[in-house]
Amino acid sequence: MMIIRDFAERCHRGLGELGMSLATHDEIVEGRALAARTVSPNIATVETLAQLQDLTQASSFTFRSVNGRLAGVMAIIPLTAAALPGLAAGVFDGVNPPQDQAARPGEPVVAIYGWGMAGTTLRGRATVMAGAVKLHRDLFPTIPLYGRAATPGGERTLLKRIGARPVPGPGGLVVADAWARIGRAA
Repeated sequence: MMIIRDFAERCHRGLGELGMSLATHDEIVEGRALAARTVSPNIATVETLAQLQDLTQASSFTFRSVNGRLAGVMAIIPLTAAALPGLAAGVFDGVNPPQDQAARPGEPVVAIYGWGMAGTTLRGRATVMAGAVKLHRDLFPTIPLYGRAATPGGERTLLKRIGARPVPGPGGLVVADAWARIGRAA
């Protein structure tokens, strides 16, 4: 069973190998603005992003280019078993996520919600996409990854690179089964 403390440590180390780091509050503000410009303005607020970062210590990550500019952002939510009924029904509010379903220190993580990815450069976009694949396949191969594509690039990443499939129900939620389970079935 994956506990949030272990989840956070794996995220920090594993995404750090790609040059990503845990976002500070100022980077959450900057990253949210980047995502609003490049993906959609209809995304979680800075306050919501910061609250989830405070709760989980592993929700928002950034990637900076060699010149120090923010080039990519990735946001995820580690979820507890309380999220499973909604996920199975194809329902999860990514704009105002239910914070009581986010895993806090000491709680088990049973699913990951890919909250969002955005980048301003080719390398920034490639790094956050590689981060999503790394989360699913290497860092947490026993945990399913849920998400919802907001752009054609996000849809390609979720469906083609990660191997997600639609979850029956409203809203376009997709799931990539635990990678360890997929690998055993192949």
